Amino acid sequence: MPLCSSVLVVFGLLYLKQAQQKGISTWTSMIAVSWSCALMFPVLAVTMGGRMHPQLLWQPATMGCLFLAGQLFTFLAVEKGDVSIAAPVLGVKVLIVPATAPMFVNEQASTQIWLAAAIAVIGIGFIQVRDESVDRAKILTSVGFALLAAVSMTLFDLLIARWAENWGAGYFLPIGITWAAVLSLAFLKRGDSLTELRRKKALKPLTIGAVLMALQAIGMTLTIGHFQDVTRVNIVYSLRGLWGVLLTWLLAQKLVESDTTTGHRTMAMRLLGALLIGVSVVISVNE
Repeated sequence: MPLCSSVLVVFGLLYLKQAQQKGISTWTSMIAVSWSCALMFPVLAVTMGGRMHPQLLWQPATMGCLFLAGQLFTFLAVEKGDVSIAAPVLGVKVLIVPATAPMFVNEQASTQIWLAAAIAVIGIGFIQVRDESVDRAKILTSVGFALLAAVSMTLFDLLIARWAENWGAGYFLPIGITWAAVLSLAFLKRGDSLTELRRKKALKPLTIGAVLMALQAIGMTLTIGHFQDVTRVNIVYSLRGLWGVLLTWLLAQKLVESDTTTGHRTMAMRLLGALLIGVSVVISVNE
C-alpha cells in the first residue's frame, strides 16, 4: 500500500498544481482534499469496525488537526514551487520518524533502519538539485512549507500508530478525517466558489487531484494503523520523491505549465538520488 500511495500522491499533486495554475486558491485545494477524504474514509468503518470511546474523542480530533495542517503546508509548497521540489523534501519524514518514534510508540529503530533512513535523506538531497535558472527564493519558500508539512504529517503518523489500535482503524481514522473536513469549513470564505471553479475550468483537475489524494491517504493511514510500523512505511513512501521528479519531468507539458528546462547534469543527480532511495527501501524491508 505505501508503494501505491507514493505513486498516487504525486499524480494527485500534479493535478492539484494544474488546478492552482488555472487560478484557484490553496485553501480550495485543502478543503476539496479534506472532504474527499471525509467521504471515502467511512468505508473503513463498515469494513473494519472498531470501538467507540466518547471520552477520548480529543485523540482523533488532534489527529484531524494535524492532517489538515499537513495538507495546507503541502499545497503551499506545491504552489510556491512544484511537485519535483515538494515531494522529495517531504521525504525528510524518513529521518524525523525514527528520531521521534520512541516518544510516541514502542518502536526503537535498529541500526539498519537508521542507515536506510540516512541513505534515503542523501538521495532526497540529490533529487532536489535544481538548475541555476530557477528562482532560489521560490525554492526556499517551497522547501520551508514542505518541511512544515513533513513535521505535521510525522506527528500525524505517530499518533495514528499510538492511538488507532485502541479504537480500531475503522473508527479512529474516519472520525479524525471527518473532524479535519469540518474544521476546513472555517476557511471556506478564502476558497473559490463552484461558479469560479467552472469559469476557470479548474473543477476537473481539482476533483481528480482530490480523489487521488484521498485514495493515497487511505492506503498510508490504514497500513500505519494496522501494522504500527511507521518507520518502514515512510521509507517506502519516500519513493514519491522519485516519482515526483520523473512524472513532473515527463508530464510537465501535459499536466502543469513549466517555463524551465532540466539539464543533463541535473537529471543525472536526480537519478543518482533515486537509486539511493531505492537502496534505502531494500535495506529497510529486508531487515
